[in-house]
Amino acid sequence: MSDDFLKQKVLVYNPEKCSGCYYCMISCSFYHFEEADLDKAYIRIYPDANDPTSFINAHCTHCEHPICEAACPTEPKAIKRDPDTGIVTIDRLRCIGCKSCNFACPISVPIFEKALGISYKCDFCDGDPRCAKYCSTGALQVVSRKEAKETMEAKSDE
Repeated sequence: MSDDFLKQKVLVYNPEKCSGCYYCMISCSFYHFEEADLDKAYIRIYPDANDPTSFINAHCTHCEHPICEAACPTEPKAIKRDPDTGIVTIDRLRCIGCKSCNFACPISVPIFEKALGISYKCDFCDGDPRCAKYCSTGALQVVSRKEAKETMEAKSDE
């Protein structure tokens, strides 16, 4: 991995800190749609079926080699990864609503909006993710890919 790649910013989620308040989802939907609608959030928090006091998070990891981008059949692509920031976005004007990205993503992050007939996903709020900004417990944080990698490696060693 290159140094530039490791410096890119990503979201990390600590389930031990999540209270399930849904502020992340509310702030996301409000930023993008100017309404507090959990169904429109680009990030998802789910109650853990095995532990009712825990929550599971699903958000785009902005992959180095996005499978969603590869699956997109449009030319030019509706899904693009910015080489500088690493942010993977869906161009709503180019999306044809085929759902290829929804099925290709290994963590099922893109969401299909039936009313508009297009898919959408986290766009990192133009570099200032509202989900992390308004996370009252610090369960969501913006860190470099290097910091995220080191955190994950430390947890796997425990």
